[in-house]
Amino acid sequence: MSGLAGCRKAWLSDMKEKKNLLDYMAQAMIVFGIAMLVVACIGCLVGEEARGLSTMFALGGKGIPSNTVLEFMLVSVCITAIRFLFFSDAVIRKMSIAMRTIGMLASVIVLIGLFAYFFGWFPVDDPRCWVSFLVSFGICFVAGVAVSVLKEHMDNKQLEEGLRHLKEKQAEEP
Repeated sequence: MSGLAGCRKAWLSDMKEKKNLLDYMAQAMIVFGIAMLVVACIGCLVGEEARGLSTMFALGGKGIPSNTVLEFMLVSVCITAIRFLFFSDAVIRKMSIAMRTIGMLASVIVLIGLFAYFFGWFPVDDPRCWVSFLVSFGICFVAGVAVSVLKEHMDNKQLEEGLRHLKEKQAEEP
C-alpha cells in the first residue's frame, strides 16, 4: 500500500510541476501575443516611416521580420520570469503588491531597453522613440491587466459556483 501511495504522491508532484510549466508557457504566450498585436498595429500605422529607424519595421508596413518575432518571444519569456520573480512568494516573501508591481515594471522597462539597444528595435538616443515605446508599453500593460482581471473574475465566478454546489450537496446530506 505504501508503494502505491508513494507512486501516487510522485505522480501528483510531477503533474503539479507540469501544470506550473504549462501555466508559465501560457503566460509567456499571452505576453507574446499582446506584444505582437501591438507591434503589428504600430507597423500598420507607421511602419513605412519607421523602416529605416527600427529593425522591428524593416519590412515597413508589410509585416514583422522573423528575427524580431523570435526576439519578442525571448523577451516575453523573460517578462514572464520577471513576473514570477516579483509575484511569487517563493522568491520575494514580504513586499506589498504595489512595490512588486513597481519593481516588475521597472525591471521590464530596463529589459526592453536592453533589447532595444542590442537588437536595434529603436534608436535609444531619440527621446521620441522612448515616448512611443512608453505609450505602447502602457497600452500593453493596460491590456495585460485587463486580461488578468477578466481571468481572475471568471475563475472567482467558477469557484463561487463550485462552492455553491458543494454547500447544496452538503445541505442535502443527513
